[in-house]
Amino acid sequence: MKAILSTLLFVVALLFSLNVESQNPDRFPKLRERIIQAKLRELKASLKLDQARFDRFQPIYLKYEREISGVNFRNLARFTKVDADSLTTEEADQLIVNQLEAAKKLIFIREKYSKEFRTVLAPQQIIKLYQTEAELRKKVMQEIKRRLMNR
Repeated sequence: MKAILSTLLFVVALLFSLNVESQNPDRFPKLRERIIQAKLRELKASLKLDQARFDRFQPIYLKYEREISGVNFRNLARFTKVDADSLTTEEADQLIVNQLEAAKKLIFIREKYSKEFRTVLAPQQIIKLYQTEAELRKKVMQEIKRRLMNR
């Protein structure tokens, strides 16, 4: 499990070090594929899926991952970290609009795919899927920050 997570963290750190923009997921397809495969291995273990269920889950997850990669998570994160008093009214309005659009897109994708995930996963496993993804994002960001601090 730690080896998989370490591999995932390394790949994502490499992704950021190459200055890959999140809005262009097709820019480095081999690297993106390795990241997705690492995530799938982690999800298979976390959700405790047997091979037959995993084989049915994988194509759904790959479609979901493709759509979710189009969500600008920076808009969601920036909203909570910005100094509101330093913004002009126009900048604040635009930040609100960007954050709401990203949140709506994320909710739409999750609603759409929760129906598809239910064909393979129990509702508890769907919750675990989202929790595992959030944990992975958090660990990746911590690792990126740690590596940037050590430069």
